[in-house]
Amino acid sequence: MVHRRHPEERVGRPAFSLGNTGNSDAEGDAAEVMTSVEQQVDDVLARDLPEVDLRAVGVGGSGGSTTLTVVIDHPAGVTHSLCEQVTRALDHAGLRDRFTIEVSSPGPEPPLRVTRHFLSAIGGTVRLAIEPGSVPGRAKSVTGTLVEASDDVLRVETTDGDVTIPRSAVSRARVVQSTVTNEGRSTE
Repeated sequence: MVHRRHPEERVGRPAFSLGNTGNSDAEGDAAEVMTSVEQQVDDVLARDLPEVDLRAVGVGGSGGSTTLTVVIDHPAGVTHSLCEQVTRALDHAGLRDRFTIEVSSPGPEPPLRVTRHFLSAIGGTVRLAIEPGSVPGRAKSVTGTLVEASDDVLRVETTDGDVTIPRSAVSRARVVQSTVTNEGRSTE
């Protein structure tokens, strides 16, 4: 479910990325902007709608239009009405002056953003996007069963064994639904 506050059409790929694009100055600026926007959204929701769980914030755009995408969850589920409430709160905080605002539910593979999200995912399959070189033998991602989570480190059981990942090296994370074929292989 997506609630769009601004009448503009959807836009393309993210303008700000926390991943490695090879331009460290631009990455630092984008990460700072993203962190600032994420903190502002987090503050607004904590103040105005404390029961809403902020799962992810993304900023993207092209052609002079920038979209703020906000993924939320709620103990009673995410309804269209709740998406409208979140959109209004962000609008009143002045974010609509800078962005088209889209609010949606996390879907079946929710993003993991803060420690409590990781703790609730222990025992489930996760996919982590990591900074290249931050985990020996892993290029850009780790997928497996989350077995431990703290503010500083995650431990994931993979087909190659346990992998310990510093939380600071994780740029994106989400729960992954896994189905098993008749042959016992996973189809992640």
